[in-house]
Amino acid sequence: MLLKALLTIVTAGTIATGVFHTELKSSSPAKDSTGPSPAKVTLTFTENVNAAVSSITILKSDTTEVAKLVVAATPDSATIEGAVATPLKAGKYLIRYRTASADGHAVRGTFGFTVAKK
Repeated sequence: MLLKALLTIVTAGTIATGVFHTELKSSSPAKDSTGPSPAKVTLTFTENVNAAVSSITILKSDTTEVAKLVVAATPDSATIEGAVATPLKAGKYLIRYRTASADGHAVRGTFGFTVAKK
């Protein structure tokens, strides 16, 4: 009985812990999308993030850095964005991001997208 109670508490704690960390909810360009070169990259998270400590980098598929974007806060504190100064050539790219949730937890990730030929 005691073991079952402990397992329930540990399981509930694990589930609850996962709920409190922000995750990427949506992006533009979208993950695995194909389209024209984006004029900006917009990332929206499941909770507010700290734009002051955020970074967005565009990489070639071989992870060579193409552009480090200047991150700007938006009126929606769960969204950050950065302008793409020079249009990207056709090909596959990665977006690497790093930010911090309201509780200071580091949030980072990478996803790909493709710029279509004109």
